[in-house]
Amino acid sequence: MDDSGRRQFDLPSGASNPRGLLIAAVIFVCGVLLLSTALHVRWDKSQAMAKNTEAMQTLAAALNSQAESTIRVADTLLTALISMHRSGGHGDASLRELNQMAKTQISELGELDGLYMSDASGQYFLATNARAQRLNNSDRLYFQHHQKGSGSELYIGQPIRGKTTGQWVITLSKGIYDDDGTFQGVALATLSVERFRTLYRSLPLGEQGIVVLAKRDGTILARSQSDAQTYLTNISQSPMLQAINQGTPRGAVTLTAIVDGVRRVYGFDASLKYPVLVAVAAPEEQALAAWRQRAWTMWSFALAAVLGVGIMGLLVLRALGRQSAMAVELQAAHQSLATANSTLKTLAAEDGLTGLANRRHLDAYLASAFLRARREETSLAFALVDVDFFKGYNDAYGHPRGDQALIEVCRAMRARMRREGDLVARYGGEEMAIVLPGMSAEQALGMAEQVREAVQRLGIEHRQSAYDQVTVSIGVVAGVPGKDFTTFEDMVAAADRALYAAKGQGRNRVLLAGRQHSDTGQLAEMP
Repeated sequence: MDDSGRRQFDLPSGASNPRGLLIAAVIFVCGVLLLSTALHVRWDKSQAMAKNTEAMQTLAAALNSQAESTIRVADTLLTALISMHRSGGHGDASLRELNQMAKTQISELGELDGLYMSDASGQYFLATNARAQRLNNSDRLYFQHHQKGSGSELYIGQPIRGKTTGQWVITLSKGIYDDDGTFQGVALATLSVERFRTLYRSLPLGEQGIVVLAKRDGTILARSQSDAQTYLTNISQSPMLQAINQGTPRGAVTLTAIVDGVRRVYGFDASLKYPVLVAVAAPEEQALAAWRQRAWTMWSFALAAVLGVGIMGLLVLRALGRQSAMAVELQAAHQSLATANSTLKTLAAEDGLTGLANRRHLDAYLASAFLRARREETSLAFALVDVDFFKGYNDAYGHPRGDQALIEVCRAMRARMRREGDLVARYGGEEMAIVLPGMSAEQALGMAEQVREAVQRLGIEHRQSAYDQVTVSIGVVAGVPGKDFTTFEDMVAAADRALYAAKGQGRNRVLLAGRQHSDTGQLAEMP
């Protein structure tokens, strides 16, 4: 601390306003406590949401795998039944063999509720449920779907109530066609919706947590909390469905449910083989319940600390007015504050995220280096570094990964600075600055190119970048202060123009103010 600072805290020597200084110190400490608590609470919230989101995504992936496996089993069985039917025909022996096979599979595979085959008129000739053989399914949408087309793919229909049981079932069907494509009937497998609901309701998601099995067209196949109206509701306008149909098969999103209006944190996973997906969600309130408890605890401690600091300040103020004997003790207390202030000043020169020098320290250092170089008539180089497409990186990967990427880039930059007088600082946001005393333009350009290559070698994935990885653009300026530049602000402005030109020419490159470093390694005049 300088002499003026010592005089300000030197109460016994007759400081003009010791009470005002003490009040300011109390306000400062309380502000730091409250701000640090607010930042920590905010960070803790993001961690809680990230943890909950990861859990939802993991569970959605597991349930999607289970649903896909069940559908695959049905698909395989229907294909086998159609093949046997086409080879054996409608003879009594063939039909008995088909029925026996179907009943055997139903008894061995708990996932399936029933297996059926009907002819071109909709009349069942195979049914694992004996009562269904007297029924006709020509009025069903899945039958009409196959009747209109000749495709061999599996059709997953909307949940319907079974004619014999009255229970909700999911229909999986395949059309039966002869060699010339003439419609011959339908092979059908049914899955009990209640079995899916029972499984989904057994998961520890809370009263308002839900699991949804749906088609990509928005049809709900099964939902842990549902009624008859649920299966008539289409969720195709959900942002989650739109994201999946636009090429994002898995992920997470926070939104308000169309079915019941509850805001939840969703993890979703879509099958790559069948047009189905599973979404697992917990209410946002539930996801943040533990965080809120921690937040209340942290704020309670912070407010208690602030209250304690305030009470201590009041006691000190009263002591100042009542007895001069406290002067020695107050001197010691203020000396401690001076030491703390010195420590804070040191910390204030460092960027909290990257560990580089911060903007305040950079400005002071550059001004000092500029004056020294002008006095000694030596060269001074300065570079501005910008992480390319960084906003797109944060939007796509999230701010925590953006912060980590920025830390790695800064670490790579700092590793290239080996001279004692070189300084790497955070200029602001995703921009960094490098001060290189005594370096010529060619040397500074080479150093900047090493930095650019070091960042590219990190290989940090960045799908929103034209280079598919994190890269940097660098503007470099060098010269003799007093001759080439009047002020250090002129150097900064020149470097900024070079950086802007580098970004305008495609990014991931180094440009020297007044000269350009091209892809071939040649130096050329910059417009």
